[in-house]
Amino acid sequence: MAESEIHGPGLFRGLLCAQGLATLVVAALAAWPGGRDVALAALIGGGIATVASGWAGFQLWLHPGNRQADRAATAAIRAEIGRVAIVLLLLWLTLKHWPEARQGATAMMLFAGFFVVQLAGWIWLARATGETNVDSNRNG
Repeated sequence: MAESEIHGPGLFRGLLCAQGLATLVVAALAAWPGGRDVALAALIGGGIATVASGWAGFQLWLHPGNRQADRAATAAIRAEIGRVAIVLLLLWLTLKHWPEARQGATAMMLFAGFFVVQLAGWIWLARATGETNVDSNRNG
């Protein structure tokens, strides 16, 4: 491991900051050509990704019972199952209670906001943990 890698609470804070910033940027960019509803949809989509990642990050890096090495695998499974359940529940609630989110540019930006913010989190995590370093001898 490189010494510049971030661990535990730093990963949690950094992930949420990266995703929060990405959410605001996507919503601002969507507001310019699309208007209020499109920007709100991008904000909601990014918010769903951020909330779900916050749950998973808490389970992985902050929950005191999950810091033991023998609980790491089950903590990761609970974190991922919880993250998927949160995403599905929040998307269902959004689509059920906001009919405009089911059609046109609003629907597109709801899902685009979600995926862009999710991607921003993955990229930040890969860079923060050193997972972007490619070993040139890996393939032979």
